[in-house]
Amino acid sequence: MKKQLIQLFGLTIRDPAQAAQVLSNIRFDRMTGWTILALAVTLNTLVYFLSITLFPAPVEMSIPLLSQPYLVWFMLGSSTVIFVFAFYWVGHSLGGRASFDTILLMVGWLQYMRLAVQVASLVLMILSPSLAQMFVMAAGLYGVWILLNYLKEAHGFETFGKAIGVIVLSAVGLTVGLSVFLSLFTATVIGMS
Repeated sequence: MKKQLIQLFGLTIRDPAQAAQVLSNIRFDRMTGWTILALAVTLNTLVYFLSITLFPAPVEMSIPLLSQPYLVWFMLGSSTVIFVFAFYWVGHSLGGRASFDTILLMVGWLQYMRLAVQVASLVLMILSPSLAQMFVMAAGLYGVWILLNYLKEAHGFETFGKAIGVIVLSAVGLTVGLSVFLSLFTATVIGMS
């Protein structure tokens, strides 16, 4: 199993479209998919807090909301779950045919790729903070390319245009949803004080 995961990791970097096809052919029950995703979110949260513990931001630049592990875990987890549903629904509204379980597995796998980037950037921060920043930016841009390939292959789109549409519409939906949630949350907090 370890060997296959390492091969899939390399394939994801070398040929994201082929990696998407491999992931599309993997069959897990939905509970296993959710478990994979939850573990990835938990590990990403742990590495995030390890990095801010080793390399704390100046007090004036820190965001209090991002200093609470359970809040970071909740925000990362909920946004990831929202993206799973959005990539599925928006993809289908644009003529895609991916199964929900395939999208769930792909988003979970991308969270593990994100974890690898976080660990690598943590090591690079020790050696060279500026190199770590460039690495994170490059990995982020390449991550978008990987996601485009995954969505194109999973939904069976002929061009990247629809995959771009899925990402843009999903991001807009997430932004609107979070805005409504935060406005309700803020109104509740203000009303309680």
